[in-house]
Amino acid sequence: MSIAHQAYLDTTESAEQIAARVARIFKEKGLRSDSPDAGQFLEDGGVPTNLGMFIEISTPEPMPFDVIEEGFGVSSTVHIWFQPDKEIPMNPQLDEIAVLMVALLEEISGDAAITLHSEIGWLIRRNGEIILHEDSELWPEHRLALINTPYRRESHHL
Repeated sequence: MSIAHQAYLDTTESAEQIAARVARIFKEKGLRSDSPDAGQFLEDGGVPTNLGMFIEISTPEPMPFDVIEEGFGVSSTVHIWFQPDKEIPMNPQLDEIAVLMVALLEEISGDAAITLHSEIGWLIRRNGEIILHEDSELWPEHRLALINTPYRRESHHL
């Protein structure tokens, strides 16, 4: 079974609009040596980063029970799937997720939940408040330095 991380965004923007932002952030932050087209993020499999982690963006299918909304208080209109390269150490790939998602969340409004291993609430934004997981291994100093707004530390698990 492969490890995957996910971002759930409750935003007024479409998956296509988020993909365009992500493509621009990829270029600006050097997450890839070339400039991927926004549409590539919407395709099955997504777009790899420089480290080989694939990122795919979609509109989630309606579910009768939303575990993310129930567990983290965030509904989802856009879903971002992060599929790490299992041959590459995890921490540099988590750095890529942090760089991308912090930049994206600075640009868009709405709630968000980023989960690790589909169960750990790594970063949650509800009603404008940022909550980072309290484990210092998940948010070491160099990742915390990316956060430009006030936040609090708290553990959240599904």
